[in-house]
Amino acid sequence: MKVIVIASPKDIRNEATIVNSLFKAGLQRFHLRKPDYGTKEMRNYLENIEAVYHNRILLHSHHFLMLEYNLAGIHLSENNRVNHRVKTLLMTKYLKMRLPNISITTGYHTISSLKADNYLYEYVFLSPVFDSISKIGYRSTFNEDSLQKVVHASSVKVIALGGIDEDKIEKAYQLGFSGVALLGGIWNAADPVNKFKRIQQLCSASDHL
Repeated sequence: MKVIVIASPKDIRNEATIVNSLFKAGLQRFHLRKPDYGTKEMRNYLENIEAVYHNRILLHSHHFLMLEYNLAGIHLSENNRVNHRVKTLLMTKYLKMRLPNISITTGYHTISSLKADNYLYEYVFLSPVFDSISKIGYRSTFNEDSLQKVVHASSVKVIALGGIDEDKIEKAYQLGFSGVALLGGIWNAADPVNKFKRIQQLCSASDHL
């Protein structure tokens, strides 16, 4: 199973150092989501990540920075898809024209929205699959049987987000998810890099079951 890390929405002490260490430990996909950042802050963040790892980063905002850095792709939020649909469509078409190989991802919070959207994404997040670690009171409302059916039937790879920790990897695998996305499980850990390594090992082991 794929292991993805999402940036903490709030700044973490020595965050760039930790992210570089996560890449060194084998992280292949990092979602850079900083809702409060302006373009200057986003550029500064990217400049503090070793350039050799830029092609593993997807941007959640300031998508046109793709044209300045050798990044993996962009993530479209629900707000992008629903409230700014035309603008988002034009933007993604333009970026795809300039950078044909970029990845595009998005996220859903309901099974019905996952079924309804037929856009060609590399993968999509579905959340919260389990009770959230980073958001107090943000609980999963999915029925396991329905969840398993829709994940297996999906034409796009579905990544489990929400409440992901070591004890949830086996269940995510059983439900048919193609991978897991880590947020609170990583950034609330005393040692984020070792936490990532443990979860990476569990996900690798599930691939050989």
